[in-house]
Amino acid sequence: MSKRKEPEIVSPPVITRFTRRRMLSANSSKQVNPPPIPESIEPSEFQSEPTNDTTQTQPGPVLNFPKIDVQTDTGNIDLTAVIMGLFSNPLFTSIITSVLSPVLTESLSDTIKTSINTAIQDVMKSLRDKIDAESVRIDKNELDIAALTDENNELRSNLERAEDRIEDLNVQIEELEQYGRRNSLRFHNLTLGDVENTDTEIVRICKEKLNIDITPDDICRSHPVGRPNNRGKSQVICRLRNWKIKNQIYSKKKLLKNDNDRILITEDLTKYRQSIVTEITKAKRAGKVYSFWTNDGRIFIKTGERGSKLPIRSIDDLHYYAPPDGHNE
Repeated sequence: MSKRKEPEIVSPPVITRFTRRRMLSANSSKQVNPPPIPESIEPSEFQSEPTNDTTQTQPGPVLNFPKIDVQTDTGNIDLTAVIMGLFSNPLFTSIITSVLSPVLTESLSDTIKTSINTAIQDVMKSLRDKIDAESVRIDKNELDIAALTDENNELRSNLERAEDRIEDLNVQIEELEQYGRRNSLRFHNLTLGDVENTDTEIVRICKEKLNIDITPDDICRSHPVGRPNNRGKSQVICRLRNWKIKNQIYSKKKLLKNDNDRILITEDLTKYRQSIVTEITKAKRAGKVYSFWTNDGRIFIKTGERGSKLPIRSIDDLHYYAPPDGHNE
């Protein structure tokens, strides 16, 4: 059984510009009119008919050109159309690119490197200039901050000294105010009714309840404070003629402990000292203070029945000996 021969594929001839020029020159010398050229070139026209040769050659690259009109109205070849047709072929452009890219890359690499280096140097110089400017600004700001810090510390020290001085002055003023009240007493729960002269009522209480013989002349001035309470009881402040009379009355206030009219006598304290007494009263109700009293404007407490007498000059002193709820002792 005979073996069938495969058709041989022959690569199309390569037509160079020099070969085409020779062909055109020979045709122009032999005949006046050139032979007609087909209007378009099909890819199959570049391939030869298969032969019966047993050997098979590898096919070359086939340029699949699109249909190109290569003949003008005058019968000449339109080279522009031919060139455009070549460059519209992807294989042709790929070959051209692969050939020209290394050459262009090598020729442009030095120029590109120089341009890139120059651009980098310009950018680095600009950055260094900005960094130097920022460093100068930061150094200046640090100096300004240091100066402001020193000034702030000095002002803070001056403010603390001023606050301490103000606190001392407030204490002195408060002491002077209390000293001005050293001859005054407050009588609580008095039923005044139609009584117009409170001096007479004070004299009566001292004689009947305290066994102290005083006269209206021993009173400089007395008057009610505020309005009567819901039981019709009033508070009267009384300024006595001297401290001895005031102390004589105040020393016998214990005689009023079981008084039916529930009359009380207290010293006339400043507003701040009265607030301390209010807090002490709350602490006593909470069982943290056993007893408290005042003597010539000074406040004392005992935290136990046999405890020591503790002077209280401020609310902080009270919280130290009798911490409020929620505070550690």
